[in-house]
Amino acid sequence: MATAQIAIKPASAAKLEEINERSDGRGWIGYRPGCTYLYIAFYPNPGAPKKFINTKSHDPEEAYRQLLEARGRVADGDRLLPQEIGRMRYEDLMELLIKDWRDRKVASLYTRKMKDGGTEEAFGGKDDLDKFFKHMRVTEITATKIDAFIERQRKEHEDPTIRRQLVALQRAFEIAKSKDLLTDNHIPSFNLPKDSDSREGFMEVKEFDKFLAAFPENLQPLVLFLYYSGSRSGAAKQITWGMVNSDSTEIHAPKRIIKTKKDWEIPLVGPLEPIAEALQKIRKKAIEEGRILAADAPIFDTTNFRKTWNQICHNLKLGTYVTEKEDGTPTQKYNGLHPHDFRRSAARNLIKAGVSESVAMKITGHKTAAIFKRYAIQTTDDVKHALIKVGKFKKVASIGGGR
Repeated sequence: MATAQIAIKPASAAKLEEINERSDGRGWIGYRPGCTYLYIAFYPNPGAPKKFINTKSHDPEEAYRQLLEARGRVADGDRLLPQEIGRMRYEDLMELLIKDWRDRKVASLYTRKMKDGGTEEAFGGKDDLDKFFKHMRVTEITATKIDAFIERQRKEHEDPTIRRQLVALQRAFEIAKSKDLLTDNHIPSFNLPKDSDSREGFMEVKEFDKFLAAFPENLQPLVLFLYYSGSRSGAAKQITWGMVNSDSTEIHAPKRIIKTKKDWEIPLVGPLEPIAEALQKIRKKAIEEGRILAADAPIFDTTNFRKTWNQICHNLKLGTYVTEKEDGTPTQKYNGLHPHDFRRSAARNLIKAGVSESVAMKITGHKTAAIFKRYAIQTTDDVKHALIKVGKFKKVASIGGGR
């Protein structure tokens, strides 16, 4: 049996005119070109952009009620109306996140090729987030949905990987809030999975000289800087000539490249002095050749850095290549010492050298003491030396001996 179609009558022009007269200049009610339902429109404050809200109704009286309610919310201090928040989708959050990361030059963001030959910006885990939250309204992304994502991901990924994926989504919500597109009431709770335990890879100072000598001369300044400063490789790659003082003895990097609230100042002295000398030579050569070093040009040569790093670590038995299959195709992957392990080495070396934790954190750029302590890993030798120190000021009783 066929279902009868009920025709919906648009509001008459006369009725809309009567309603708009009743609103007395406090707003407008009517149809927008190409739209099915009545819209309300009003200025929330003098000079502010006009708000257009779809009433999802053909009833002028209902639209008038919504207009009064919306103006009342704004008068009470609401910057966002429920109808506006409901229009935001997951894709809008991702657009905000990618723009923010692009502007701040976050190393996690990269450009990849698409099947149609074009390119797009992405980050690790975005595909999994896209697949699960695709076209979802922001108001539908609840703590329950996030828990469901976690359970689904656990079939293929470990908790630390899932955590990193959700941290990106959480950051997207925070950006939307900072732009007054959402409020705290619309940000879901993120019960994030446990993070990975701190890696324990590091390199002793006595081993580093041999390691550094294995690198080609053009990469040695970068490797030296990573080891003694504890900088992230992504941050080091963003240091430009405009961040180096005139005699090349100090780096003053903006806070955006090391993810802290303060700028980052590193004097190129002590073990970092060879870098100052290398930069001075580059500047002197540029002057002799009549060239100008661009302020936005990187100071470190990073040509084939990761490929060279992996191969040298393989040669020195600090890492190895293993063959894994991706989509049935054998692929060589590297496992072993990573540049990020030098961040751990620097933290540990500074503490062993007697540098205070607060000063060491200024060098490595760690934001909190808790995170820094995860990097300043102690070894059995550290514990041994501590016990020896205890024995120097307190006599230890013999096992099985008399009193």
